[in-house]
Amino acid sequence: MHAEDNSVYKRRLAFVVCQAEGALLRMRQLLQVWMLLMALAFVNDRCHCCLQEERSGLLEIKAWFSHAPRFYELEDWDKDDLNCCNWGYRVACDNTTNRVIELHLSRVNYDAFVAYDAFVNYDADLYLNASLFLPFKELETLYLSNNQLVGGLKNQGSLLSILFSLHRN
Repeated sequence: MHAEDNSVYKRRLAFVVCQAEGALLRMRQLLQVWMLLMALAFVNDRCHCCLQEERSGLLEIKAWFSHAPRFYELEDWDKDDLNCCNWGYRVACDNTTNRVIELHLSRVNYDAFVAYDAFVNYDADLYLNASLFLPFKELETLYLSNNQLVGGLKNQGSLLSILFSLHRN
């Protein structure tokens, strides 16, 4: 009987060791998953910004409006802030891709005091450089109203064809 007790003891010990090894393996897997999630969270936190191409494009648009009466409304557009999706209400980004999808540029080149004064010669018309909007491949909405945009688009093709090409890319 002593040999049988020894055999039962060995089987029970092997069972307990097997369970412990299984638990250890699950703990290792959980640790690996946790480490992977932490690494992804770090990478996502570091990359949660708009693309360099779009940030540069926004800064070019800001420079284009530099003489405008309401240029101060673009002061949030800062080259040192990597996330242009946080540059205020004039820029809207897709929550998943962080690509710029809306630009609200209405009334940047607008002065309400001068616009309705028939006796003041307000010469602040802008000739639109449509190529400024080419970096924005996912741009869906562009507000440009009340900016005194005039003239043709010399050597640029039509504004509509450039903007429509944004949707095809």
